[in-house]
Amino acid sequence: MSVAMCLLGVALASNFRGVTEWHVQRSMSAASVSRRVPPWRWLPDVSHDKRLARFILLERVIGGAFAVLGLVFLTVIASTA
Repeated sequence: MSVAMCLLGVALASNFRGVTEWHVQRSMSAASVSRRVPPWRWLPDVSHDKRLARFILLERVIGGAFAVLGLVFLTVIASTA
């Protein structure tokens, strides 16, 4: 499990073969269906490209955290065995 976390984290953090961009685009398209804005609220004036870039950066940071966490789990498991 820890090796899978490391591999997934590295793939997301490094944007290996466009994994991060693909995942963010799929997530944004799935979330846009369920997103409803009440009539008294306004949508922020952020373009789609800026939102996409911000979410890609966020997912790359999360991927780095997954890679580090997987490495920590792997060293803890190796040290106790």
